[in-house]
Amino acid sequence: MSVKYGCVCFAVPKKMLRHFANTSQDEDREMLMEQLQHSSQLRGQRGAASSRKVVATKRGAKILHRQVFDAQGRTFLPGKILRDEDDPPSHDQIANQAYDNIGIALQFFANVLGRDSVDGKGMRIDASVHYGYSFANAMWTGEQMLVGDGDGKHVTNLAGSLGIIAHEFSHGISQHMVKGGLGVVQVPGQPPTLKGEAGALNESFSDVCASMIKQWHAGEEVQAASWLLGEDILAPQAGKAIRSLKDPGNTRMTWPEDDQIKDYKRFKITDDAHKASGIANHAFYLAAMKLGGRSWETLGPVWFKGFDRLRARATFLDAAHATLIVAATLHGKGSETHEAVKSAWKKVNVLA
Repeated sequence: MSVKYGCVCFAVPKKMLRHFANTSQDEDREMLMEQLQHSSQLRGQRGAASSRKVVATKRGAKILHRQVFDAQGRTFLPGKILRDEDDPPSHDQIANQAYDNIGIALQFFANVLGRDSVDGKGMRIDASVHYGYSFANAMWTGEQMLVGDGDGKHVTNLAGSLGIIAHEFSHGISQHMVKGGLGVVQVPGQPPTLKGEAGALNESFSDVCASMIKQWHAGEEVQAASWLLGEDILAPQAGKAIRSLKDPGNTRMTWPEDDQIKDYKRFKITDDAHKASGIANHAFYLAAMKLGGRSWETLGPVWFKGFDRLRARATFLDAAHATLIVAATLHGKGSETHEAVKSAWKKVNVLA
């Protein structure tokens, strides 16, 4: 199989890193700005590297097939192997956290949604921890996951965050699920990036999946869930979470410059994918709350199968129609699930 586009998505948005840099002292500001520049370069490198044919060793023989590597503070991937599938725990606890959280994501997609790894064919999941010097981010590169240690002042514990690992893992799912990459735009001479409504849907898919995985792992019903992403990686002075599905853009729940939107009427074509992803995020939250119970049992398959119908340049309206079609197919037109999905898309003003 040949992947002709790379994922371009980091866990911590560029705007958030820039905010951290602007509120830091000289040395820390310089380091974070360098990381922003490196992230752009990495996107370009990964976009090119992901055109290579995936070799046979990337195929796992079983549902859980993971390898965790130590990048040793460098940016060469993958690094030194720390733990393979079925190995005893490593001496490196960060590696063990990444290994465990990737396993939870693999099990969720296999057991709940019937997806065998990111490509649906048992692809082995590789992850490199200790990436870069105090690198305050994590990423699915199009071929593997990379996880930094954080700068220690704003961002920490990336490998230990199930939400962050699940979010990046889910970018691997959408990469393989939507031919051409959902919202991936490639301009000659520039790194690939996420644009428009499709790009926002790409980010939202990862947020929604990460939320379901967290809830599934904790056995939480929708009323008990926090509906936050990244609440466990931020230092107290940095904020409370990266995003909220319950109330996108509510800075009291997230961080000081959170500008996410939850109403399609506020959408502009120039909006960043992370900003506009709040529209679909909130639609899922509203539908889940209307249905109650466990998000992954009824609504999860509807959302997953709905997004599986999307094309690379899908719109919010396409996503609404796709999830409604799947809800009607699985549960019947006019069913409680069908009406919950319809009501949710109406409340965020995607449907009239």
